[in-house]
Amino acid sequence: MSLLTACASLPQHPGGQRFIQPGVSFTPPADSQWSVAMLSTYQTMLATNGKIANESFIVATQLFQIPPFSSKDEFLKFVQKGRSSEPQTGRFETIKNQETLYEQREEICVKHKAASKDCGAKRGGEYSIYETYGMNCIHPKNTKVGVFIELSRKAPAGTSNDDFDRFGENLLKSVQFSDFR
Repeated sequence: MSLLTACASLPQHPGGQRFIQPGVSFTPPADSQWSVAMLSTYQTMLATNGKIANESFIVATQLFQIPPFSSKDEFLKFVQKGRSSEPQTGRFETIKNQETLYEQREEICVKHKAASKDCGAKRGGEYSIYETYGMNCIHPKNTKVGVFIELSRKAPAGTSNDDFDRFGENLLKSVQFSDFR
């Protein structure tokens, strides 16, 4: 059974249409109807089922306070340190992790692409695959605010989705920043 089967009463958001929250907006992948699983002033989570059994996708955003940075490289190190300080519970085994400055954007952003084995969510096998494609940015209209946005995919081991990187890149390119008022 998939996570979203029991959540049918959640508000819906059509894929391919701009989702607006204070300070930032984005366009989730177009080929799905997205359930709004969390919506607050500083966080959102949209979820949908994938095309194969036990595959799910989430688009998550979070706004958070950040210190001042004197350079892009200093921000990159800050993001790398934050991502590496996640609790090491043994549930996740990293397969790949890339964190780089996202030079294709005008704003100061760090893009990440990662994949892990998730031994806590079996989905019919020994483990599941957990993939992420996202970025952290310094909000251009308020440099005390960091913006996190990420597309994640969870699916049975041995499955792949050839569109995941394209969906992730399109999501990041769709991000627009705005005033908070």
